[in-house]
Amino acid sequence: MTAAVLAASTPLWAQTAGNDAVTEISKETSLLNMVAAAGWVMIPLALASMVTLTLVIYCFFTLTEKSITTPELLDRIEPFFENEDVEGLANYVAERPQATARIVDRTLTFLERHPDADPDSIKVVAETEGNRIAASLNQRVLYIMDVGVLSPMLGLFGTVVGILNSFGHIASEASPMRTMLLAGGVSQALVSTAAGLTVGITAMAFYAYFRGRVGHLVSILETESTLLVQELIMLSRRHRMQRAPAR
Repeated sequence: MTAAVLAASTPLWAQTAGNDAVTEISKETSLLNMVAAAGWVMIPLALASMVTLTLVIYCFFTLTEKSITTPELLDRIEPFFENEDVEGLANYVAERPQATARIVDRTLTFLERHPDADPDSIKVVAETEGNRIAASLNQRVLYIMDVGVLSPMLGLFGTVVGILNSFGHIASEASPMRTMLLAGGVSQALVSTAAGLTVGITAMAFYAYFRGRVGHLVSILETESTLLVQELIMLSRRHRMQRAPAR
């Protein structure tokens, strides 16, 4: 009778033990525990994710067409050219933060110092300032790309360190469950790779988006600044012609 009861209850015990083991494994492999088990490499990856978020928000607010030019800016500049009011134009663009206003301001500063400058020299000054602004726009996006490139490498480094630690523990312990220990160590080590890839893919996706936006803004900058610089060249030429008879 006792043997029969033991025989009948053995499958129940085995099932209960199996359920307890599954529960214990699920507890050990929870997301928080896996992140904690990934080690110190999760700290720089967390910092990389915060840097990415900060750069993305910053680029969303700064990489806009309003930072290059506005209809109001162009409408206000046009009367200065029509009236040949160089001083008024210089005072107006000096107070404007738009990129086209910065180019006009730098060109006017050059013309104030060199009123007899030839058109090629004026174009060189304007192009230099335009290249500086374009480089500044691209640099903001390149920071996002840097994070996107470094994050997967950090994750892979954390995985390599984790796997090395797992092999070290297995080699130093005479345990019959080495395979399970190795599998658990590798799974924990791969968390850092997954985190690095997540941060890297997200950063590179935003980099691709902002790179296209920067290209669009640079094309607007080139178009508008070219027209304004040509107006400045014609204005400078008329002033030279007016000064010529006086000499």
